[in-house]
Amino acid sequence: MSRKLSDEELKLMAESGYSKKAIDLYVNNVNRGTLKNPSIVTTFLGPCGDLIKLYLRIDKNDKIKNASFYYLGCPGSAVSASAMTTLLKDITISQAKRITESDILNELGGLPKSKLDCAKLSIKTLRRTIAEYEKQKGRTEI
Repeated sequence: MSRKLSDEELKLMAESGYSKKAIDLYVNNVNRGTLKNPSIVTTFLGPCGDLIKLYLRIDKNDKIKNASFYYLGCPGSAVSASAMTTLLKDITISQAKRITESDILNELGGLPKSKLDCAKLSIKTLRRTIAEYEKQKGRTEI
């Protein structure tokens, strides 16, 4: 399911600094929504008031088989979470721990300067989710 944005709205997003890829992720709701039978679900509320709920399905070898998200907030939070969940698919928890804000920004091809904290919100949500998963498995986060 995709969002229908007017030409004017698309133009405004581009003019404010959203890359073509970020706009595409936003319009097409990439990885947005709940995930059936997740291994872990974590919600994180950022200082700006935006919220990301991250769903991960992880196999017995700690490989992330699927990732999705729900959000309340701005397009910057949505596209950052979308890029993050794209990066998470088919990697291990150990590899996911090494994902950075820069990785998200590179995946997006950029964000408006005023939205750089949105990538930080995604990373904080990911870190909390991994910590909760490790605790659930009886391990401590490294």
